[in-house]
Amino acid sequence: MIFINNNYKIFLLKKNNQLQLCKIDLKKKKKEFLSINFLSGTYNFRRKYNKNKELIIKAMRIKYKKNITIIDSTAGFGKDSFVLASFGFKVYMIEKNIIIYKLLNDGIKRASKNNKIGKWIKKNMILFNSDSLNFFKKKIIIPDIIYIDPMFNKKKSQPKKDMFLLRQLLKNQNNEKKLLIPAIKLAKKKVVVKRYLNQKYLNKKKPNNILYGKKYRFDIYYK
Repeated sequence: MIFINNNYKIFLLKKNNQLQLCKIDLKKKKKEFLSINFLSGTYNFRRKYNKNKELIIKAMRIKYKKNITIIDSTAGFGKDSFVLASFGFKVYMIEKNIIIYKLLNDGIKRASKNNKIGKWIKKNMILFNSDSLNFFKKKIIIPDIIYIDPMFNKKKSQPKKDMFLLRQLLKNQNNEKKLLIPAIKLAKKKVVVKRYLNQKYLNKKKPNNILYGKKYRFDIYYK
């Protein structure tokens, strides 16, 4: 399972008892490795030390309702889903790209064995390898909220390693603009879209509410 273009070769391999994504720069002959480790500082910092600052949690809350279900229609490497799951939201994660799906699935399986976080990982992070539009049409899950994060397509500055790999793997595979209207129809309560502050509304559709952060905003569409 290999992704190749003129500059890079990207593939999966098993290393140190975990699935890793390997990127080889064909010109510089340089290798980089990436794995999904929900026990690492990068993932855990938001869960442990950034609780009161997580705007995404405020965006997902529903007044007077507990046991909220969410479809993360653009799961990627699972960072937002992990934070949401750690706060008690049940997250159905949809990832179309088979390479990213396998990498994410391996990370979830390893984390589910951990004594500290394994219990709620198993309960609150459910992963599907599917196209989100098809998933919506089949109505496999009818959630309270649908979350769309198409933000990595737009940023022009040099991305971090994980974001760069996402861009390469998902190039020409993105259909987030087509997700908004079907998502609004399917979700019981609302759809939340993550955007950079200066980005236009998804599908040019004005949201009912907006929550602003320092770098990002959350556009909220109610039923």
